[in-house]
Amino acid sequence: MKNIKKTLAGIIAVTTVMTSSVSCRKNVTGNLSVEKDDKPIAMLPEGEEPEISEPDDISGTEIVWLSDYDLNPQEKDERSVALSLFEDVFGGKVKFVHTSVEERFEKLSSMILAGDAVDMVEYDVSALPDGVSKNLYEPLDPYFNSLEINSSIWDNMSDVIDKFEYNGSHYVIPYSLSDPVVLTYSRKMMEENKLDDPYELYKEGEWDWDAFMDMMETFHTNTGGYGINGFVGNSLIHSTGFNIVTYRKERLVNSLNTVPIKEAETFMQEIANKQLYSPYRNDSFPSGKGTLFFAAPFWTIGVSNVRCPDMDFMAVPFPKYKNTKENYIVCNFDAKMLVKNSQKGHAVATYIKCERFAATQREYRKPAKEYALLPQTNDKGVTVSQLTSEQYDLLHEYTDPTRITPVVDFAYGMGENFYSSEGSDGIIDRLEKDMLKSGGTYETWKTLRDSCSPEIRKETARLNKKEN
Repeated sequence: MKNIKKTLAGIIAVTTVMTSSVSCRKNVTGNLSVEKDDKPIAMLPEGEEPEISEPDDISGTEIVWLSDYDLNPQEKDERSVALSLFEDVFGGKVKFVHTSVEERFEKLSSMILAGDAVDMVEYDVSALPDGVSKNLYEPLDPYFNSLEINSSIWDNMSDVIDKFEYNGSHYVIPYSLSDPVVLTYSRKMMEENKLDDPYELYKEGEWDWDAFMDMMETFHTNTGGYGINGFVGNSLIHSTGFNIVTYRKERLVNSLNTVPIKEAETFMQEIANKQLYSPYRNDSFPSGKGTLFFAAPFWTIGVSNVRCPDMDFMAVPFPKYKNTKENYIVCNFDAKMLVKNSQKGHAVATYIKCERFAATQREYRKPAKEYALLPQTNDKGVTVSQLTSEQYDLLHEYTDPTRITPVVDFAYGMGENFYSSEGSDGIIDRLEKDMLKSGGTYETWKTLRDSCSPEIRKETARLNKKEN
């Protein structure tokens, strides 16, 4: 076996940290497509070296990657760090099979049924529990030695990995977090309205629902403007630390009857009744000074900077629910999954480990930041997004599982009935948006809860029975 540390050092010296490949796919909000060309780096503690043992030999193994984008470099792009490690250190190869985002699950199912070679796919929220119940994936537990799951590189991610345990197995091993949903605000607007800086309150442990409501009400009184716009419901529900569907003792349980969920829904209704919520959806902070907070994935801040260059934008997690000590953040999880019937589990696990190496090595931090701070341009060369150094550091703070608590709620992976279809809203849509609508279909939390609970109970019973 090659000297892994020596080879790793050589690759660090010659490999460009980022590739310029961009893909758009469904994210945690269920609505915005995220342009992903940078990923956060969860660093090892200062002074620690990764513990690397001798993994299974996968030299010469080619894994088939089914996706809408290629992991291999395109045209003049350099290889990613993860691919360089996989090829040069471990001797593996990646073969790309294209599918569109819209057709990826249909194609995956047809390839599995036909016995076609396919080994690895991108993690999607639908994977657990719905995708597992449809026999699309294999657990990664038999390949923990190839993952080096007991080495120090996984230490900061171990609690997150445990959140994904399902029926005693680990189908999802996230190697990093991305696209946290945050509240963007303008420090300039806060000063103009004589309001405290939410980030300062957050650092002092005083950023909670009460402070949030007080700020929105004061702004509305001062200006007549809205308190908040964007993707509010999902993050506000989960700021309680409670899930819509709880996974307990290897069973999925409907949790809509819990007091924190009720209080999150009634809090949304209060926001709507006080005319603090703007229903107009944007991909950046609303232009002008008519809204105080914009709830959206972090990537929108770069767009906001370009469109409103003098606003001095900052971001803060959703406020804490009463009596909670942690800040819960809705985000995406970067992970690759092993496909059902694949015979190359050790190779797929090794590739996932390479992604984790690339996400944790301190040597990549400076060039990654330099790349992320470059202006992002469109085909005409016009700048469409750009982060500041301070904002980039915030991104890493809000994707560090030792500083925030990421949300994993299996409700978002329980099938198509939970999302909108022609002419009707799904369960997730109703729970996230209906109480924010002025004059919504459901006037009280009880009527909304009672309309959603039967379908949740039906699906949890089906999935619990199927997996037992």
